[in-house]
Amino acid sequence: MTSAKIDEKDAKILRMLIAESRTSFTDIASKCKITVGAVRMRYKHLWKEGIINGEVTLVNPHYLGYNHIVDLGIITDNQSESEVAKYLESKPYISQVVKHLGKYSFYGKVALKNLNKLSGIIENLESNSKIKHVDALIWAEAINIEFPQNLIISPLKYENSYKSNQKPALTNLDPSASEIDETDVKIARVLCRKSRTPFKKIAEQLDLSTKTVIHRYRKLRENLFTLSTVTLDLNKLGYKALMNLYIKVLNRSKIAEIHSQLLQIPNVLVIIRLIGAYDLYVAIAVEDFDKMFEAKEKIRKIIGLENPDVFVTPMPPAWPLNLFPSLLENVVMPKYWPDKSNIEPK
Repeated sequence: MTSAKIDEKDAKILRMLIAESRTSFTDIASKCKITVGAVRMRYKHLWKEGIINGEVTLVNPHYLGYNHIVDLGIITDNQSESEVAKYLESKPYISQVVKHLGKYSFYGKVALKNLNKLSGIIENLESNSKIKHVDALIWAEAINIEFPQNLIISPLKYENSYKSNQKPALTNLDPSASEIDETDVKIARVLCRKSRTPFKKIAEQLDLSTKTVIHRYRKLRENLFTLSTVTLDLNKLGYKALMNLYIKVLNRSKIAEIHSQLLQIPNVLVIIRLIGAYDLYVAIAVEDFDKMFEAKEKIRKIIGLENPDVFVTPMPPAWPLNLFPSLLENVVMPKYWPDKSNIEPK
């Protein structure tokens, strides 16, 4: 796939929209020192070129009661992969199936409210004679794991914005109880799949005032929504593969320090703290083998890590990944939760 050509102003627009997809064209124009009309034209061009391919708001599954996110590493024979893929996709408890080129044939992502169900899921999958084995990699958190500002967008100069003492989130150790009603869920369903939808349009669809929608959105950004962003086809920006590292830490009391050091490496897009055979998962966007070896060498110099297991996979078609919008479809509103749709903010 041929990389698209963009200039510095295009790159600035992408940088601002990755950080906050609802950034107004007026604000972008001011930062880029161009007209609002020029911003609008460039934005449409970025869509036409396929560089931008979505507008999403990422959902915090913990707030919906899904305290445990699990990656299931599934091993099967090469000749059985097509059949197993269809089998996995038929399972309602698996929200995402990804072909893998490393140790595992597939990864299946599962969101659970109760971890006790995990053993039953693994037994169910391994009852299929085509599946040899299933490993479970449990996430220690499911929010604040994406780092879009760490992506280099040429021709912009790379500037790392993460502080060296930044600590990983531990969000599912004591999740807060959700306090959303049916109207909140309806608003969330719209914005998680099209984050730049005007508040006025949402208000008209739900028969609310625009003021109410704005008020509710601000509350949702405090707990349910973790990031409002645009999704990109990183292949169009020159990134040809995703370097996946599964890391064991020699001393887990140093994990916050190691987490900060990893964030100093350009193009580290995801860091997930794991519970199980590995302690950390790290995803790095790479342009070629030279960049992959360069990133691996930087990781090798971090003290306190065992030699990581590294697997290279094709770049996903859209990043950041919008992993949990389907959880909003499963929200059941308890009878004792009032519908506050007609309550105006004070």
